Amino acid sequence: MNLTSASSDRIRKLQESFPDFAFDLFTAGNSEFVSCIACWVENSELLEQKWNAIQNMIALHYRSERKIARWNVYIAFFCRDHVSRPLKLLIENDKFTARKLVFDSGTENKSWKKKEVALERLNYEIFEVNLAVGQSYGMKVEYTPSSLVTYLRNYSSATTEDKLEMIETLLMEYGIHENKKS
Repeated sequence: MNLTSASSDRIRKLQESFPDFAFDLFTAGNSEFVSCIACWVENSELLEQKWNAIQNMIALHYRSERKIARWNVYIAFFCRDHVSRPLKLLIENDKFTARKLVFDSGTENKSWKKKEVALERLNYEIFEVNLAVGQSYGMKVEYTPSSLVTYLRNYSSATTEDKLEMIETLLMEYGIHENKKS
């Protein structure tokens, strides 16, 4: 699983309300099980002044249709300037609306504003994977889902008996069943 660029229509209101910031939306495939709103800002003073207002607007206007996906929303702030440790901790420890990440580059280099660089950093931070850049496909990662992920995909549509069987199989697979014979 990795993040890719998604429709920016859902964040247009953010761009209109905060013209000093640039925004983009990344989701984990079509499912939007994990989504991240990336925000780029030139200096840490603007970040300090506006981050809370941005998260409040996101709380009002950006909501996933799927309940489980609401717990997997990230807001990532990319700042060209150095961001002080107290400000970084304040933002990242605030869990209202979404989990937050702060990246500062402290350099004049333009790479801090590139979408590919942001995707690489976000995929590493969120999924802890190293990505290879695919030819004209953007970021690409090989992902083999565990049996737990496979079961979770089918869980909501399964019957009660199927759910019990899934749980039993997973417990046996991971060796933590209370009735497991030694």
